[in-house]
Amino acid sequence: MSTSLATQQAMTGEVRANALMPTSIHEAIQLSEIMAKANLVPDHLRGKSGDCLLIVMQAQRWGMDAVSVAQCTSVVHGRLCYEGKLVAAALYAMGAVEGRLEYDIQGSGQAATIIVTGTPRGGNGPQSVRGTVKDWRTYTKNKDGKQVENAWDKIPEDMLVYRGTRQWARRYAPEALLGVYTADEVEPMADVRVVATVQHGDSSPGAYPSEQFDRNLPGWISAIQEGKRTADQIIAMVESKGALTEDQKKKIRAAESAAATEVNQ
Repeated sequence: MSTSLATQQAMTGEVRANALMPTSIHEAIQLSEIMAKANLVPDHLRGKSGDCLLIVMQAQRWGMDAVSVAQCTSVVHGRLCYEGKLVAAALYAMGAVEGRLEYDIQGSGQAATIIVTGTPRGGNGPQSVRGTVKDWRTYTKNKDGKQVENAWDKIPEDMLVYRGTRQWARRYAPEALLGVYTADEVEPMADVRVVATVQHGDSSPGAYPSEQFDRNLPGWISAIQEGKRTADQIIAMVESKGALTEDQKKKIRAAESAAATEVNQ
């Protein structure tokens, strides 16, 4: 390389794990081209210097080694995703949280709940988010459409930690995750799509099917809790396909009320 890559220091003056970081766009492109030629990078990056460049730039923002970050990525529905454990590493590398996040897990298995607590840099004290396996878990289907086990079935407590860390970061340190998605954030987006039957000969939509409502509700709740949609936006979207009952609307708005309660606590 015509210009050497520099091992830079973090904004705080501390070395960020001796991260090998480019100091110019030219060096970033060179590094991404080298990564794309490596046999040991994940398959979805091999031969794709453009995708590698995205990772190099993200790693630089975090002050982390691009090669290490690349090993924690995947592609889901055409979108580059990062492993949940990388979110916590990014928070600490950027100094977005004072000290470390604390995890209080109650119960076990599918009944487990978690409270994630941490103090945002420059904040006014500890802030917490709460969640449960029931509310946060995602489901996986095989090519035949049958539900199969995933990490939420095998290591639910660990998944609560990863999901809770991301939820805390989205709410209290959003600068650390701009443009960053984890795989389970991409998967539930399909649940937000509205599917309803159409009654021929009637221009106005009928009642929204209760089975479809129960199936889609967890995805809508996640979208509200993560700030992607408001309750009113979800309701308007659904009612364009079918009328909701007052009880169904209350269930959707309850997610928004719960999120607001967490912020105020």
